[in-house]
Amino acid sequence: MKTKILTTQEILSVFVLFLVLRVSLRSTSIVQWEKQNLGWTYTVMLLFIGITTLVILLTRRSWSEYGVSSMNWQTNLDLGFKAYLVRIIPVVFGMGGAVWLGLDTNKISGGAFVALFGIIGLAVMVWVLNHHKPVKSGRTNILATLLFLLLPIGVALALGKLSLVIVSTVIWQFVFSGFGEEFMFRGYFQSRLNQAFGRPVRLFGIQFGIGLVIASLLFGLLHAFNTYDPAVGLSSLAWGWALSSFVGGLFFGVIREKTGTLVAPSIAHGLPDAVGEALIKIFGWM
Repeated sequence: MKTKILTTQEILSVFVLFLVLRVSLRSTSIVQWEKQNLGWTYTVMLLFIGITTLVILLTRRSWSEYGVSSMNWQTNLDLGFKAYLVRIIPVVFGMGGAVWLGLDTNKISGGAFVALFGIIGLAVMVWVLNHHKPVKSGRTNILATLLFLLLPIGVALALGKLSLVIVSTVIWQFVFSGFGEEFMFRGYFQSRLNQAFGRPVRLFGIQFGIGLVIASLLFGLLHAFNTYDPAVGLSSLAWGWALSSFVGGLFFGVIREKTGTLVAPSIAHGLPDAVGEALIKIFGWM
């Protein structure tokens, strides 16, 4: 029981520390410069990754326990790419449908609409995970991933809209949002909680524990604070965004549990965000 309490305190302390730093740094000159010139803040995400790395180093824990491993990378890369395609369900039909219906995804009604399609995507992904066969070569998926990442840059170049912000969006979303968030939530939070609480539940072929749920809840809570910035008069929390992100956390979390590494969830998270966010900026869809 003591180990479980200490682990929970550790996880919550790291999460609160990052949340406080994230909110307090939003109005600093360097972050404002990054947003204006690069479209995204690299400083906050470097802290995001740095805090997690420091905790693992100080506690002398194995990187592989936290999903940082190339084990079965060819198969996991293939699963990550397939998960990217499954993510079309909540992203296109969920978020796109919410915009078409005039629903605010920051509010519960809009978030619930996106979450509904997220649950459908989660069910499809569980089926894929349970029926997926090992892959010996990763060359095709590496090439496909690179082509997808180059797609928005090529489109922007063809339309004469290529800018530093477009290139930065692809890099930031794929590397910092995709890998960075997975490293903390599925790599550190979920794995650390699994170490303390175990994975006693087996459902639909997925072995998991309370770590999957708590990490997903924290992932959702993080996104609730995307609209919170008291320095510029924003004091509301995006509970709808939190709800849909919670389901998204479950989606990435079951992939982490099934594959044992961060390769597949990082690709599933970063690739659609990199392509989608860049195209949104190019065409001004939102």
